[in-house]
Amino acid sequence: MPTLSVCMIVKNEALHLENALNSIKDLADEIIIVDTGSTDRTKAIAKKFTLNIYDYKWDDDFAAARNESLKYANCDWILVLDADETISKIDVQGIKSLISKTPAEISGFVLTQRNYVILQEHLSLGQIGGFNVKESGQSNQSFFTNKDDTYGESKSFAGWMPTPIVRLFRKEHALFSGVVHEDISSSLKGKIIQTPIQIHHYGKTNEDSWKSKWDLYERLAEKKAATEQDYYADFELGRQYLASQKMEKAQQMFLKSITKNNKFWLSWFNLGSIHLLENKLETAITYLNKAQECNPNAVAIYKNLGVVYAKKEQYQKAIDQFVLALNLNAEQADVFKNMALCYQEMGDEQRAYLAIQRAKELNPQIS
Repeated sequence: MPTLSVCMIVKNEALHLENALNSIKDLADEIIIVDTGSTDRTKAIAKKFTLNIYDYKWDDDFAAARNESLKYANCDWILVLDADETISKIDVQGIKSLISKTPAEISGFVLTQRNYVILQEHLSLGQIGGFNVKESGQSNQSFFTNKDDTYGESKSFAGWMPTPIVRLFRKEHALFSGVVHEDISSSLKGKIIQTPIQIHHYGKTNEDSWKSKWDLYERLAEKKAATEQDYYADFELGRQYLASQKMEKAQQMFLKSITKNNKFWLSWFNLGSIHLLENKLETAITYLNKAQECNPNAVAIYKNLGVVYAKKEQYQKAIDQFVLALNLNAEQADVFKNMALCYQEMGDEQRAYLAIQRAKELNPQIS
């Protein structure tokens, strides 16, 4: 019977760690904790669940710390989890079944990380700066409300934004790369396939703790971009600057990314979205249309194009874009809210009422 190690790297995670470890204690054959310098109760909490706790001197390299944790794993399979993440009881048996029945040619699985949020963006834009999918055309990310969700984990939040991520893989040959936004997939020798398994991520629900990590991520993203000279590393740094609201620097990095790969829709998308935020609407349309050419299935592009046209008071054009977004994902409260605003400006009170009612059905926090 195949066995499973759960590997974590931690630092000052007393707030979340017990919740994370409780979620996988009946799943893991062993739990590996690598602590990179905690000064709170993190290690004391970890000792309730495992004796496999190792100290590691932090050296500004997430991949190196991850690989340190893999070094101590003795099982056939590895699940990587962060301290602010959990696995639902709903998926425990699913993971056990995956590793027990998987043919030898499969070496890893893509899980969906649910990034929970308390409230949606106040501007009702598509997700800006986010996404974590390297291959063009593979992401159809959007905001999902917790309405009719089967996971109890979502009930305390307005909803989540999904990120596909490789976190379950065979130990053999596994090695992370990248000082930040580290990735395991390039080291795996066999096939990597998608699964319905969810990782529940709560880190972005606490704005203060999330912002405290931005400086570190930014510094490491700068180091990564300078070292790798790759379009995606440039994109990641642009995304990090955007998170810190350094708009000019963000634009420079997205443009640099495009010079290396002009088919990468996320760089075009973020450029368009920045110009939307800066109210440079014609330029925003140009960049967002380029993003749409590269990836016609990305919901966020149509959402932001709709916002652009609404700002230009071209309300029917805006509604047309929102309809395209809903054709890809019909359960988007913010899109229905934007449509309601457009219908109201057009004097169509009945459609405005129906749209806002649908928005409230999907997300009661919509006003």
